[in-house]
Amino acid sequence: MMASTALAAQDAPQADNAAWSGVTYRDNSVLVESAKDIEILNGSFRVKDLKITEGQDPEGKNHVGQVHELTENAFTFTCGRQGSQEVAQWFNQKFSGYNDPAVTGDRTTFDQTADELNFAFVGDLQLTVKAPAFPEGRSVTFEDVAFAQGSTVFRNNWWFGQLKGQHTRDADGPERMLAIGADEAGNTIFGSFLRGGNEVNAVSLEAISPASPANDRAVTLPHVQQAFHALPGTGIRSELKGFGGNYDPSVNHIQGYAQYPAADGKNYALLTHSVSTAPYAHILVGPKNGEEMWGFKTYLQNWQHPGGVQSIGDYLLVPSEHDNQAHIALYDMRTLSVQELRRVETFDLTVNHKAGALGITSYKDAAGTEYYLLLVAHLDGDKSVYHAYRAPAANGLEQAAFEKVGSFPLDKDFQGFGLVTEAETGKVYMIGLWSPSEGATFADYAYLYELNTQNWTVGEALEEKHLTSQGGFPGIMGVHFRYGAGVLVTPDQNLMLYASERNTVLGSVLAINDWVSGQ
Repeated sequence: MMASTALAAQDAPQADNAAWSGVTYRDNSVLVESAKDIEILNGSFRVKDLKITEGQDPEGKNHVGQVHELTENAFTFTCGRQGSQEVAQWFNQKFSGYNDPAVTGDRTTFDQTADELNFAFVGDLQLTVKAPAFPEGRSVTFEDVAFAQGSTVFRNNWWFGQLKGQHTRDADGPERMLAIGADEAGNTIFGSFLRGGNEVNAVSLEAISPASPANDRAVTLPHVQQAFHALPGTGIRSELKGFGGNYDPSVNHIQGYAQYPAADGKNYALLTHSVSTAPYAHILVGPKNGEEMWGFKTYLQNWQHPGGVQSIGDYLLVPSEHDNQAHIALYDMRTLSVQELRRVETFDLTVNHKAGALGITSYKDAAGTEYYLLLVAHLDGDKSVYHAYRAPAANGLEQAAFEKVGSFPLDKDFQGFGLVTEAETGKVYMIGLWSPSEGATFADYAYLYELNTQNWTVGEALEEKHLTSQGGFPGIMGVHFRYGAGVLVTPDQNLMLYASERNTVLGSVLAINDWVSGQ
């Protein structure tokens, strides 16, 4: 992809420029800026690797181990400025590949490849910052960060990336990238960097936050059947706001919906849906009671159909299906603290059947061994099949290796469902959400089953509840389990069911309903 949209650089003052064998040394400076609520006190950049167009540093002024100090908010790299494909290829190969082998440049703020670059430096970026999360100041190091400069016909362009960074935003989103760092105590720090506008040679630290310890276990419910029975008959209505650009699903079916009560007390809503103009599916996220939502892409090109989802702790699992196979991806929702959504690169479960919805929990078997249990549904009306996968939990969810352990047929195609573990007994229950047609609208039913974890079957439903929603577009387009729907055990151990309407209308708000036991 051409780099014509990349960041334009202004030439820094060229003090001490010298000609050597026809080469003009130039002081190439890039500003390191920040959002209004962040102050950068000082910083340094230690070079670990570099590539400069041949002949543009004949005096060897640049080398591995070199330390650049942040001076007047800028790092300066002294060398000649001549573009080459060799430097660009070196850079592109390193800063690519988290989304899809076919997607390149996706570890940079540009989410694309460079055609030619003058130079590229890779090293450790250390910044001391004051921010809402660090009012007393904190030194943070982002390892394996890149600063690179390239050319088009009219501009010189700056690039910023990280070897383990991720450009998580969708094409309509800002040119910003998730970076992962650590403080002096070794605590993980999430940062989000934005490229400057087309008038300045800058990169901006837009958000920074410490990572809470990862929670990858299910919240258990003291008495599942009692909680299910106590669900109110009518949902509590609220609205999601802030849809924008291609994230507005005015002509796109909401397919999955999850809620995430974060450790900092914020509650997030997460929706999956497709957009006809994009080669991948979307995950739309925002504070449940806020005015803004952010669009993130799923990761595989040409997998445009995501399904029903469920969260577990700080993680969200999202299925994307084709006719006879599916991929299930894992996302780290802790990064929402910096308005990013990290895809867990070590996790990619491929199954040889469709996956219209899924549910997950953790539980202990009779021997006391803890497992993750995942149900993945091949939805096909009254011929639906639910496939069970299990993985030992000892190494954590990010490293979990799931194996298929069984499957069972069911005459209901639950577009949304969830798995719940009972605290004292360790039993696993499945709650299915179903919307059969009743004339000009849909009816909504919740079903409770106990899952037999020996032969991976469910019997007859233990209880069935007819639930009523409020709000949304009238008739079949309103709030129903057929669209975004899900199950959550809240941190205070209440059972919550939730659902959305089909889509927004001309960019309006999206109606949602919650049913919470004990309310």
